[in-house]
Amino acid sequence: MKIRGPILHFILGALLLLVLVLFREFGTKSRAKKPVSSGPPAAEISRAASRDPFSPEKLVATGERVIFGGHPSKVDASQEFVGRGQCPACHVILEGQRPTRFPKLIGVMSRAADRIKEARYQMFAKKYAESGEPKSGIRPHARTAGEYLIESIYCPSCYVVEGFGLPETDDTVSVMPVINRPEVGLSDYEMVGIVAYLQETGSNGDLSKVTAREDWESYFGKKLTSSDVRETTAPSAPPPPDLSKVGLAEESPEEIIEKLACYVCHKIPGVRVAQVGRIGPVLMLKTTAPQRLQSPAYQQALKEGRVRATTPKEYVIESILNPGGFIVPGFEDAMPKHFKERLTYAALNRLADFLLTLDAEAAGENRFQTAPPPNSGKPLKARD
Repeated sequence: MKIRGPILHFILGALLLLVLVLFREFGTKSRAKKPVSSGPPAAEISRAASRDPFSPEKLVATGERVIFGGHPSKVDASQEFVGRGQCPACHVILEGQRPTRFPKLIGVMSRAADRIKEARYQMFAKKYAESGEPKSGIRPHARTAGEYLIESIYCPSCYVVEGFGLPETDDTVSVMPVINRPEVGLSDYEMVGIVAYLQETGSNGDLSKVTAREDWESYFGKKLTSSDVRETTAPSAPPPPDLSKVGLAEESPEEIIEKLACYVCHKIPGVRVAQVGRIGPVLMLKTTAPQRLQSPAYQQALKEGRVRATTPKEYVIESILNPGGFIVPGFEDAMPKHFKERLTYAALNRLADFLLTLDAEAAGENRFQTAPPPNSGKPLKARD
């Protein structure tokens, strides 16, 4: 049977319509089974992060280089490896490092949030509220743990942990240099890297806790941009200082006396190694410190502005840090002047408290001669 033209066209059109409907139906179901990605592939995201200098990974790696100089810090915690930031020369950053003169940075993140709530922090903030801290010009205003770390490395004296300041400043000025200044010369990017490293290690590797860039921007009120991405090329720091001759906070008075070699010049009641010194006076300061303060010679030195102690403890501390301010009659000014660099504030306080427990009775029990021995008419060279 021969199909006429109009009928043939109708049949072909119907078949075409059926094919289109079937294709649309099954094609849609097939596509529904395949989830449509809302962004670039994971591998592409990873590559982008590796190129971003402000990614947590990059910042942490930068901080590790600045702190440890690219050495295997997580393997060797001997403190022999010190990077441009010089941090391990003064701080314990990893378990196993030997004690130093300054606060441990292990666990610093958990302590940082508490620091800014302390009355002591508010005291520093009030002190520098108008003119700023002298060396950095910064006014302390940290509101979070991260901001506190940023503030601490830009302005070490904006808050000084009790027991770790310069002795002659009553614990209010830090020994730490301002490390973004020429003395060390780190860039803002490197400073942020240091904080990022501390945040990462303090959270057991949780990169979501690395907020150093945001903390910096929040603290300083401006953006850290790609133009700030710069690593300095300053030479690595010298070897860490020899702490075997520095009085530390955790040491006993006897250990401090032995480290500082006080026994070479002084007899000290009850201290085993300090029984033969003859150059300086016997240290029985519970008895002698009040007497010295009231003596005409000391009062004259006070009037001339060479000394300023008004209590026995102030006198003992002054005698250690400024031995030339007042010379006990019968002695010369020959006591070393470097003890302010060889004692932490806490160690100095501990030593002073100990010396003020020693009196003439204790010296008598040790059978010490308490008067200056004859020396051919020449005065001896020390001060108590």
